[in-house]
Amino acid sequence: MFCPKCGTETQDDSQFCRKCGRGLAVAASTTGAGAAVAPARIPDPKPQEKRRRKLLRTPYAITGVLLLIFVVYGYNASQRTSSNPNANPIDRIVKQQHTTTMSNPNIVINPLSFHYYKLDVPAGATSILLHGDFTASGGLSNDIEVFLFPEDDFVNWQNGHNAKTFYQSGKVTVGTINVNLPATAATYYLVFSNRKSLLTQRNVRVDATLTYYQ
Repeated sequence: MFCPKCGTETQDDSQFCRKCGRGLAVAASTTGAGAAVAPARIPDPKPQEKRRRKLLRTPYAITGVLLLIFVVYGYNASQRTSSNPNANPIDRIVKQQHTTTMSNPNIVINPLSFHYYKLDVPAGATSILLHGDFTASGGLSNDIEVFLFPEDDFVNWQNGHNAKTFYQSGKVTVGTINVNLPATAATYYLVFSNRKSLLTQRNVRVDATLTYYQ
């Protein structure tokens, strides 16, 4: 008789393998001699366990696919309606877009004077963008200066002091504004200045928007 584990030959009446110590099943024959009997095979529970785990994972997989479809659809829809192409994709899906429009075909600005728009950004606003363009005419050079000031710096500029700006065009006839602003509550002033002209007025066309998500 041979051990079913290590294959070592054993005596017929042995109950244990001399090499590995495994117990040997012995069945009595009709002649009284012992015969080796293979151990009973116990069903492997792993296939059933794997099927059970697969069934449990299926709802989670379906939920994940549906969530991915929702995110992709929401992002594409927000792309079509957003006036801020650089906005955070998450902001586009979970927040509402707010827009302030500054559109005037003919702002008349007298010599030594300026015209401004006051822009308020509330707390919690994100993906804040000021975007637009302008054109000036009048005088010998058809030019204007455009600034974007925080509130305190606008006061300093009016009084002839140094001031920080988020945008400064210099003296130009045509210009484009494209400024991303900090995600904090603040007040800004978009200023069209003709203060350097002593005698002639300026006519300015402006088309701009301030957008943010909240």
